[in-house]
Amino acid sequence: MKFTPLLLLTLIAGPALAQNAELQRCRAIPDKDQRVLCYDALAARDAEGRPTAISAAAPPRTDTFGLPAQRPGEADVVESQIMGLVEGWGPNSLIRLANGQVWQVKDNSSVVLYLKDPRVKVRRGVLGSFVLELEGSNETARVQRLP
Repeated sequence: MKFTPLLLLTLIAGPALAQNAELQRCRAIPDKDQRVLCYDALAARDAEGRPTAISAAAPPRTDTFGLPAQRPGEADVVESQIMGLVEGWGPNSLIRLANGQVWQVKDNSSVVLYLKDPRVKVRRGVLGSFVLELEGSNETARVQRLP
């Protein structure tokens, strides 16, 4: 079978034109909420144009947070607590969180603190790093999660 340029153009442009017609249909809906639902239904289609299930957003995963290679749906911050008295840290200190995660100080920071059961946040930093912040303190440390 020999394809002519017009037939080839029709085969390629057909799905795009159909999608454009659907976009025009959504755009013409006067009610804002119904219009958004129409756009959402278009966005929830696979590559062949079949509808896919729209699921509620799952909460971000924290169990793999800090391990190498961020996975889809992973949190950008983990909040926990350090149980007991925190007297500070130095280079290579280990910090055990109440959620079971263990983090090691990777920068050369050295801090003296006296905090009892402080809340802690570990945030994703730049270039794959992680930053530990303690509630009640302005001190931070670059940390790495241990498996």
